[in-house]
Amino acid sequence: MDPSMLVFELGREVHRLMPESSELITSAAAMASFLHRRQTRFVRGHLPWVPYIEHPLRVALRLMRWGVRDPEVVAAALLHDVVEDCFGELRSVFGRQDEMALGCLARLFGDGTAQHVHQVTNPAAVVDLESYQNHVTALAWLRTPAVLIKASDLKDNAGSIPYQLGYGQDERMLRLLRKYLPCVREVARGLSAMGLEATSEFAWSAAAADLCRLAAELEELAGELGIVL
Repeated sequence: MDPSMLVFELGREVHRLMPESSELITSAAAMASFLHRRQTRFVRGHLPWVPYIEHPLRVALRLMRWGVRDPEVVAAALLHDVVEDCFGELRSVFGRQDEMALGCLARLFGDGTAQHVHQVTNPAAVVDLESYQNHVTALAWLRTPAVLIKASDLKDNAGSIPYQLGYGQDERMLRLLRKYLPCVREVARGLSAMGLEATSEFAWSAAAADLCRLAAELEELAGELGIVL
């Protein structure tokens, strides 16, 4: 789906599943769209680069389809990259004097939304592959809804790797495979454990099943390519 179709689909699902939360989620989508408006995502080969906002829209929609009904979690999914990627403009356009980015998000979208965004945002100490994977591993076992956001984020980022090989960017795709496969494995383990502990929460089990399937697909791909991870 292109961004316009994703926006319509998000609105339809919110109206159907969470009508009382439409203002919060629509506002989060609008802010994310504004802040990411000049950013694009890498795509394969000669195809045009696509608007970055497609990514957070898909992350949020996937959460709802896994069974998430907490509006602050969905809002955080829409905003999950704005602190990392749009820090300056977030503060200058939406912030108040001397207000930090997460404080701005808390004021506009609630403390829960800001906390979830904080947990999935890479800290300053994440400077290389090892520190990124350590950060995700720690997050995987926090027993927080932010793990669901990271799971949907990984599904979107890592899930496209098998389909982007063979279009002239294979070295980049192999670097991403090495980056993401250990993270997908660990988040799948954390979600599976949480799903067993909280059997009434469909989202944990649905997300775990999706991430376990993705881990198996990426492991098979790595094996075919002779990559040991």
